[in-house]
Amino acid sequence: MQEIILKLENKNIKSKFSSQIVALDIGQTLTKTAYYDQGVLRLQMFPTRPEFNKVVKLLEENKDHFIELRFTGGKAFSLYKKYSNQLKSVLINEFEANVKGLDFLSFLNKNRTLSPSLIVTFGTGTSIVLFHQKLEHLGGSAMGGAFFMGLVKIISHEITFEDAINLASKGNRYNFDLKVSDIYSPEDDRVSNLFREYTAASLGKIDDSSSIKSLNKADFFNSIICLIGENIGTIANLYAEMFDIHQILFSGGFLINNEVLKNILKLICRFNKRRALFLENSQFSGAIGALLI
Repeated sequence: MQEIILKLENKNIKSKFSSQIVALDIGQTLTKTAYYDQGVLRLQMFPTRPEFNKVVKLLEENKDHFIELRFTGGKAFSLYKKYSNQLKSVLINEFEANVKGLDFLSFLNKNRTLSPSLIVTFGTGTSIVLFHQKLEHLGGSAMGGAFFMGLVKIISHEITFEDAINLASKGNRYNFDLKVSDIYSPEDDRVSNLFREYTAASLGKIDDSSSIKSLNKADFFNSIICLIGENIGTIANLYAEMFDIHQILFSGGFLINNEVLKNILKLICRFNKRRALFLENSQFSGAIGALLI
């Protein structure tokens, strides 16, 4: 379980919270909770399925203290239904909660409210939301944390998310991925030096069974993260161009300690002349936003 305590110094910020409300963002993979307690914002996160009893235990132990429960996230409905007969319970749209929480984190970290942005949230899958005058859910992708971990588990059931991310940071994707420069001759002037650095085919160098048998996990995990990052980053920048948005905010649990993914996203945004923004503790934005709505 991850626990983070944010000390709130500003009186105006403190006034936004009530110590009698708890918010829960219950996703397919991760559950995040947020509640205010004596000047600090307490944030907790743990896997949804194996540790779901921790959510129930938190609510049971504190239901005499909390007067209101706020639920968001795709897996929240069952607990909302269970406790709505006991306490005031509110079910909140997860996209609205996420943006509200990101706006708060932007003010807390950058001392400014969130400017018009394309918000890309890497969770079990990936959602893309336009934040400009009004909130609009544009779509997303099935590529996200679950896709990555699904491939990881095919390779080894013993590897945790943290271990896989750590291994990926040490890997070299181009032991598996094919660059444009691997296809075109160095003397062929039909392609520029920049274009030669593009990925021509993810996993394009795996061409026989011996490649699988000698598979280097660090290289493979690095390649998969970059595959996800390049695809989502490209989609996000196309949306940003369509709506004339210059800032793309990347958030969500798949970004935790994931420098490989962050670097790919920064690179794609830089190439497209857009700003890539990452806010600390963005994995808790849904729970924080539900607390503030």
